Order: sequence, then structure tokens, then C-alpha cells
Amino acid sequence: MAPSYSGVWNISTQYQYRSDWPVDVNLGAVGIVAGGQTAGSGSGAVVNTIEKFLTAASSGNTTDFGDLTVARHSSSSMGNDTRAIFAGGWDNYSGNSLSNVIDYITYATAGNATDFGDVATTSSDANASASNNVRGITFGGRIHSNSNIDNAIEYITIASTGNAIDFGDLSVGGSYKQRHRQGNGMSGSTTRGLASGGYTPNALSNVIQYVTIASTGNSTDFGDMSASTDELGFMSSNTRAVIAGGSAGGGSFRNTIEYVTIASTGNVTDFGDMTAAKAFLMGASSSTKGFIIGGTTASGITNTINPIETILFSTTGNATDFGDLTTATRSGSANTSGHAAVQSLYNVSSVSSAGNIGIFVGYQVSGADTNAIEHIDINTAGDSTMFGSLTSGNRKRMVGGIGSSVRGALMAGKVGATFASNTIDYFSFQSKGASVDFGDATVARGDVTNFSNETRGLASGGHTGNDQQDVIDYITIASTGNATDFGNMLATTRHHGATSSTTRGLMFGGDSGSPQNVIQYITIASTGNSTDFGDLSSIFFFF
Repeated sequence: MAPSYSGVWNISTQYQYRSDWPVDVNLGAVGIVAGGQTAGSGSGAVVNTIEKFLTAASSGNTTDFGDLTVARHSSSSMGNDTRAIFAGGWDNYSGNSLSNVIDYITYATAGNATDFGDVATTSSDANASASNNVRGITFGGRIHSNSNIDNAIEYITIASTGNAIDFGDLSVGGSYKQRHRQGNGMSGSTTRGLASGGYTPNALSNVIQYVTIASTGNSTDFGDMSASTDELGFMSSNTRAVIAGGSAGGGSFRNTIEYVTIASTGNVTDFGDMTAAKAFLMGASSSTKGFIIGGTTASGITNTINPIETILFSTTGNATDFGDLTTATRSGSANTSGHAAVQSLYNVSSVSSAGNIGIFVGYQVSGADTNAIEHIDINTAGDSTMFGSLTSGNRKRMVGGIGSSVRGALMAGKVGATFASNTIDYFSFQSKGASVDFGDATVARGDVTNFSNETRGLASGGHTGNDQQDVIDYITIASTGNATDFGNMLATTRHHGATSSTTRGLMFGGDSGSPQNVIQYITIASTGNSTDFGDLSSIFFFF
């Protein structure tokens, strides 16, 4: 009998009618676009609208969320995994009516923004910004007039409310340390915040500088952009900061996308191109994707546009179309709850800390496969509870866990009657719900063994039909995409065990036509074939 689609669905109904189980597409990270200027004659209109989009979707347009407390453009954006914060900006493009307002929204609750406090020493104007889950930082800006540009760095404590506090000063750029019109979007990791480009009192800048978010003090030189540019779009994963487009002066706009590795210092590297040369951009980031939002394709507001483009941080290449804003807008503010730098390591599925959650996936109940994901709090005794479900089919024995402190994943494994899959699923520990497709393993196989460190996840051995495999392939956990060949095991092997440290992965025992006692290892950060480590005291394999 088919299920009733009204009322409450129970777990047994989920198992019986997996393909019909309703999934709330609104779960997951939310992207926010707030304020800005719309296209029009003269100076255009400054708006107070807040719109949202779903960053986990493959594409999508924005929808209404609420309103800012004050209509303005060129605000700084920052926040944590629950709040988005918008600081300063212009109330009126045609005059010098700058705003010192800081307001915020809660991602989970659509509605109007709430007052947070005031910017301290500057009224802001298209400042660069950075954030981790505790602090938000804004760099430079403008005080009251075009000729009075500031070099102040200020910060707020996101979980509270109150006025911004002095952090230090922009200290790189010779006589032109003051800057504004840098652009929009958070740029940095959990530890570092970056400020790039912008307009100084007399010229555009190509300087990139950084601060350590948890400290206070003046900025330090990082490197240079490929050209002096302002009105950029900033995005970042926890490892890469990406800079898109911007104005090179004299009405000349750029379509370039460039990046730096946040943990190091140095000049930019080419990433790819946008679909058109644009400036006055908004940038937003999930943990895996960057979003280049709105902007204008020429020096006039009448050429303001509404496309949203996206990039993958884990690779390089040109931006692709994602969707559209409701209204063509430039110089607004954007942010997401899924930015890698704001993912709290101390807020995982409502258990007490990141290391305390245990996950059970894709087992059998009374001989029947399930697609259930369940979890426990390791610190306490008690039964497991539902976490979500696998979206790519039922998965049973002989597939191990891959995980960082933020994500869990499964590579290959036995699926249904096929006994061999190339599917890779992943889920966020912070967000209960269905797993999401990550990509494909290099070879479809069952009885595979998984292991990982914080950065990479690997799958080794297994079998495809009657053919045993010696394949080792890997993924970068923070990204998405297909697995990459790592190397080979010493022999074709299945039913083996594995473990890993932050640097090495060990594979032991297994069935290579007969039970084995061999221990072999690989260095996770490299690629290559496994190396003999030694022997177990007796033969060993799982079955």
C-alpha cells in the first residue's frame, strides 16, 4: 500500500518507501544578498531588500528574505554560521550620506534585519571583510567625504551586539595606506583575514595584506594582485582566497579571476575568467563554491546586471552560470552560512564537540538493505538516533568512513544487488539530513576500505564482480568532484582493514586470493603505490 503524503512520516515508512521520502530542499547552507543599487537613470535606486539562495543547489534564483534596517549599498558583510552582519555603507549614492549602521539577520529565520550597533571610526564604503565563527573584521573605508579615506581595521564579536572596536590599521601601501572601494565578500580562513586592492586617496591599489583574526594589530604585507583594481568580488574557502573582476580605472573593467593560498604569502595565480568583464561585484562563499553576484558591465549604473556565477575552489577554471537575482543589482552585500571559515568545530549536530559524534551508515535490517544514517554522542550512553539518509542508493557492509572535522563521506562500496558502486556521498556533521552526491570513484567496486586524514579521503582495493582490485584513489574532502588515482596496493585485495594518522594510511590483511598477513602503507599527502610496512602476527580479513 502506498504511503499517505499527509501527516507525520515515520521511520518504517521511510525504509519502505525510500524513493518517496520527502526531502526539504531548504535545509543546508543559505546565501544572502542585501541592499545595493538597482539599474536606472542617473544614480539608480539604493535598496533595502534582502534575498536568499541555496548554496548546495546546482543552480537557482534568489527569493525574498526580508529588509535591511536602512536602505544602503557598499556595506561590508561578515558573520558566522548562524548570523549574517552588514556594516556601514552609503544611504544615498548621489550625495555623501554615509551610514554607520550595523545590522544582522539570522539565516534560519526569514525576516527583517535587527540593529547590531554602529561602526566605530569610519562610516565604511565597500570595505573588504573577513570572519571566523567568533569575530568579524572590516578593513578601511571612508569618513564623510570622497577626500577623507580611512585605514582603520575594526572588529565585532558576532554572537553579541554592540559597536565595532578598533583592531589596528592598514599598514601596507606606502603613502597610500588608506583605502576604500575594495569590494564585497569575505576573504580569509578561520585564522587569517585578507584585504585586497581598493582605491587610495590618489590611485588604485594592487596590494594584498592580512591580519590574524584572533589578535589585534596592524596588517602585514601578503603579496600583489596582477593589476591595481577596485570594486572587486571576494570569495574564499578555508585554504584559497579568490578575487574576481573589478574596475581598473578609466571605465576599464576586468573579467579575471585570481587566487592566493591563504596560509602562505605571495602574489596571485590565475584562476580563470568570468563570463563578462564586471565590477561593483558581490562575492559569497560556501565551503566548496564561490559565488560572483550582480555587478555592472560598464561604468554606468544603467548597465547593472543580475546574474549569479559560480566557481569551485578545489580546481581552477572559468565561472559558470548559477542563477539570477530578482532585480539587477550592484554594490550590495553578500554572505553565506556555509563559508568554510565560519563552520564551528564546537557545534556538531547538537552534541557537545566536534570529536563526539559517531555515524553509522547503510546497514542491513533483517537481511534488507537500508539507506539510513544514524548517529550517537560518543560521550554519553544511549541508543542511536536518525541523522538522515543516503541519496545515492542503499549501501551495506565493507565500506569504511572518511571524515574531516566538518564532513563525512563514503567512497564506492556495495550498493543493492550490483555489489559494486563508484558513487561518493558526503554529509555535513552540522546539518542533519540526506547525504549529497560528491562525485565518482575511479573504479566501481564493493568490499572497499576507506580511510582519511583531515584533508584527504582514500578508498583502497575491493572487487568488481569477480575481479579483485588493487586501486587506491582519493578525494579532497572539503571540495566536490570525482576521485583521483593515487596509486596501487601491493596486490589485488579485498576484505582488508585500514587505519590512518594525519600523515600515513595503513592497510592490513585482507583476501588476495587467500587470506593475508601483510601490512602496507602510503603517505596521504603524496601519491604513489603502497609500501611494505611489516606483517601481522596472523592472517586477517573481514568477511
